[in-house]
Amino acid sequence: MNDNPIDVAGALVEVRRAYRLLHAYHLRLCDLLQVTHAFLAERGLEFEHWTPINVARLPRSKTPFFDNWAWDLTPAYQVECLWQGTSHGSRCKVHIHSIADTGYDASCDGEPDPSHFKDVAETVSELRIGLYRTRAKNPDWSAAWEPLSHTTTRKDGTDHKVKVGGDEYTHRYFDVNLADLADENAVKAKLLLPIGQWIASA
Repeated sequence: MNDNPIDVAGALVEVRRAYRLLHAYHLRLCDLLQVTHAFLAERGLEFEHWTPINVARLPRSKTPFFDNWAWDLTPAYQVECLWQGTSHGSRCKVHIHSIADTGYDASCDGEPDPSHFKDVAETVSELRIGLYRTRAKNPDWSAAWEPLSHTTTRKDGTDHKVKVGGDEYTHRYFDVNLADLADENAVKAKLLLPIGQWIASA
């Protein structure tokens, strides 16, 4: 435990305030993902799974959370959602990775320490969208991503093509700042329309 003298009562007021703010953030994130899910379902893509990215376990676990990192209580800090389906004969995958804070730094040894992250004014909250398609009968998405993962231009919002075992894969990746998705028109223009155009072009 931390033995440094602190204003416990005052700190707990901030904890309660922070949790209420987090609920508002999570509600907004859920709304965005629900709208996206309905949009993708209309285009034949099905939700496959979601998983926290920044922690080692899912929220429900037989391992006592208090025996591990406090950081493991932040599963919504980074969340990955995945949809798959078929469009015009192509197998499509839509991957959305929500990032509450791009200041996250996992490069240190041991538990991440937010006190060492970049100042919050210098970072953003964003969605990272990955779009994949191929006409392969049994897509090997991991093999297709491997050569792209090493390129510096993979996140430029344009199509990138690779071949795996004779099959061509197309990948597009772009980021959307959550601050730019403040209303319904912005969500349509900056999130749904680019995804919809990509699916339609399969």
